[in-house]
Amino acid sequence: MKQKIIIKSLLLGAVAFGLAAAARADEPRPVPASGAMGLLGQTYAGLTYSYIDLNNTSAHADDYHFDYNQTLNTGLDGVFSYDLTQTNSAAKQQAVTAALRAFSTSYAWGKPYAEAGAGYSWERVAGVKDNSLIWLAAVGMEFQVAPAVTVTPFIKYQGTPDLIQRDRWNFGAKANYWVNSQWAVTVGLDRDNHENTGFTVGTNFRF
Repeated sequence: MKQKIIIKSLLLGAVAFGLAAAARADEPRPVPASGAMGLLGQTYAGLTYSYIDLNNTSAHADDYHFDYNQTLNTGLDGVFSYDLTQTNSAAKQQAVTAALRAFSTSYAWGKPYAEAGAGYSWERVAGVKDNSLIWLAAVGMEFQVAPAVTVTPFIKYQGTPDLIQRDRWNFGAKANYWVNSQWAVTVGLDRDNHENTGFTVGTNFRF
């Protein structure tokens, strides 16, 4: 419970910091010459909270997600992620992953991308602990619907062969709005192959 409160405080603190930075930034970094800016090809850190409505149960799960996206080359990003997912006090899962995300800037209507990576997961369910390697892959398309707004539908697969739920597919979309050239807010909606639905809100900081 104490850890959950701390993580919620960090999330709220990050949002408050972003609001303060936006209000005090006298000379923010310029937006690219095209006037458009999404998430692909940017170096940024993101922090999100997801409320997951669990299918056929009155319970829900809370997911706290941190990711760091580093531009490696034109059309290639490196992504590091950490997830903490909790369902009341009965189940808890942590995961650390690293991935490469390749994307194309050849189309005026959007940036298609593909991602592949690996990591490790730790899980505790009803006092029983387990762990597993993680394999992940994703594809999506980042649409620039306004100079500061992108909408990205995606499909993501995550395999954990040594856990009870070995395979999970997520289908959804996320939107990102740059309040200024350094700070953004993001929302998302997704559903997995177990018919659980996630509602996401968070923030991104560009470096």
